[in-house]
Amino acid sequence: MNLHNARIDTLNSTAEGIGSFVFSHFHQKKLTFSTKNDGSIVTKVDQEAELRARDLLLTQYPDDGFLGEEHGEIAGSSGYRWVVDPIDGTASFARGVPLFGTLIGLELEGEAIAGAANLPALDESISAVVGQGVKYKNQRTTVSDTSSLENAMICTTSFDYYKQTNSEQIHSLLLQHAGSIRGWSDCFAYLLLCTGRIDAVVEPLLFPWDIIPWLPIIQESGGKYSPIAQGGIASNHNLHDSLYHALHENTTN
Repeated sequence: MNLHNARIDTLNSTAEGIGSFVFSHFHQKKLTFSTKNDGSIVTKVDQEAELRARDLLLTQYPDDGFLGEEHGEIAGSSGYRWVVDPIDGTASFARGVPLFGTLIGLELEGEAIAGAANLPALDESISAVVGQGVKYKNQRTTVSDTSSLENAMICTTSFDYYKQTNSEQIHSLLLQHAGSIRGWSDCFAYLLLCTGRIDAVVEPLLFPWDIIPWLPIIQESGGKYSPIAQGGIASNHNLHDSLYHALHENTTN
């Protein structure tokens, strides 16, 4: 096995292992959390899980780079970089809501080449390698084929993030054009998208660790992603251009 393929195996095993560690603390009665400068919350479990992931990955591949939500970036020299969100959906995790997961992405020379998401409370996991398809319950999975916005089910996030990014107009346009909107967000929304259960995800604020692990999965499941505001739109190909035009061009012209 070459080092590239070995990294893919490590990606999947680490996502599963860190997801299991996080899940072992789910429903912890005295779970404490604090608020970060960007308004999001963080728990000690987030911080410890990221350190565990970093130690596992960089012990095996010490020349690789690393970017994590909680502890920042470590530069590497190999051309590879790991991107980790130990708990995507910390607000849900901290309140006993099972819509959270561990995200790990792998970049090569700045391009996302593989990603894995483990949602342990739902017993769900999905991963992909660019050019090699999606791995989901040992079966083929694709995005939906919905082609009209009026029939589309679209997931988005809290209105607070639209206010935070001064993109309230995008939210208004989404309400105007989408057939159905659901408030499922974070990793759960992207899981639904990539398995064909919803048609699009719109988020006005995303950080690299939120989306980089998903880019290969979106691509390999037949979807498409485009930046918008400080976040992005992910959808099936049939909807993408019309959704992007409705939300992006109307806010910039």
